Amino acid sequence: MSAAVGRSRVGRERFERIYEASEDPWGYATSDYEREKYADTIAALPPRALGTVLEVGCSIGVFTALLAPRCRRLVAIDFSERALTLARTRLAGLPRVELALASFPEQAPSERFDLIVCSEVLYYLDAAAFARALQWLGGRLADGASVLAVSWRGEGREEPMTGDQAHDRLTEALGRWHALDARRAGYRLDRFDGDVV
Repeated sequence: MSAAVGRSRVGRERFERIYEASEDPWGYATSDYEREKYADTIAALPPRALGTVLEVGCSIGVFTALLAPRCRRLVAIDFSERALTLARTRLAGLPRVELALASFPEQAPSERFDLIVCSEVLYYLDAAAFARALQWLGGRLADGASVLAVSWRGEGREEPMTGDQAHDRLTEALGRWHALDARRAGYRLDRFDGDVV
């Protein structure tokens, strides 16, 4: 689970406290679950050369480091200053990575991307923010981008929806672009490939 959401029921202050208490609160660098999920996420990337990629919710940068070699330029955002500080340390030797403090979707970059990765963030969005995210993602798909969404399938305590609910809404709203459904017991992975432009 990561932290690139702004106006959800799960606030920024909570994540700052979590990252103050632990530099890797969800075991991104050590968990078998995370390792398997990262491998499946990399395997699910679009089968084409990737120029500029946006990672929404980069957290401490563990997946960012795996994604960076697959693209020419990687813009990674998170709304936790503490998480980004940890990510900067981890990613210091990777010249193609740009880190930015931003909430999704209200502060999503306006530039064109070949791929947008939303891993463990969408179920944190409240209804209004999720509707804006769908609109923003749909606009990127219409412009030729791919969207790769990955979400934990468990039951949270404070999240507005489950990962399955978020992905069901994604596939309902963006169904004409749905290219890959790779469900696992613990997480759900869907890719949407945009219009050829």
